[in-house]
Amino acid sequence: MNEEEFRKLAKEKGYGEVELYEVGPGPEEEMHAHDHSVLSLVLSGEFTMTTENWTKVFKAGELCENPAGTMHKERTGPEGGSFLAAKKLG
Repeated sequence: MNEEEFRKLAKEKGYGEVELYEVGPGPEEEMHAHDHSVLSLVLSGEFTMTTENWTKVFKAGELCENPAGTMHKERTGPEGGSFLAAKKLG
């Protein structure tokens, strides 16, 4: 998926403004949840997402949707990376 397709999908699914995030390599976060859903598209690098039920490595071009209230943690790969993300309440 590319950026244009992601922006279109986010709008169709009722997500808000798309924002760009650039992050360096970092330690794994603690398990946490948000009061909003997040739709993300990895642009570069890799990100490992762990929920209570699964762990997956997301790479450039891959989409991740994390529903509100889902316990999860993320870890950025050794090169850091960038991603687009949009949020939706509830």
